[in-house]
Amino acid sequence: MPFTYNCPRCGTASRPYTFRAGADNHGAHHRRRHHDGDYPVGESIQRIARTNPLDRATAWRPSRGDAVAAAVVGLLVLWSVWHPFTN
Repeated sequence: MPFTYNCPRCGTASRPYTFRAGADNHGAHHRRRHHDGDYPVGESIQRIARTNPLDRATAWRPSRGDAVAAAVVGLLVLWSVWHPFTN
């Protein structure tokens, strides 16, 4: 289940992140930018239910870490297919 960062002081919630670390990083960036590094009372990381991926308004977007992991896996698969033909 995805995670989201919630700031009660601003009334904002982050986009869904696959891993908790993505929501934690979003929270750290939000605190530095909007609250001078202070922790707002009641901020939280919450698990949310998955949404319908066909709904454009609530479509899931991968975090930067998800995109890097997918790129690394893709390159490894490409290399494993290419390598036998070049040797």
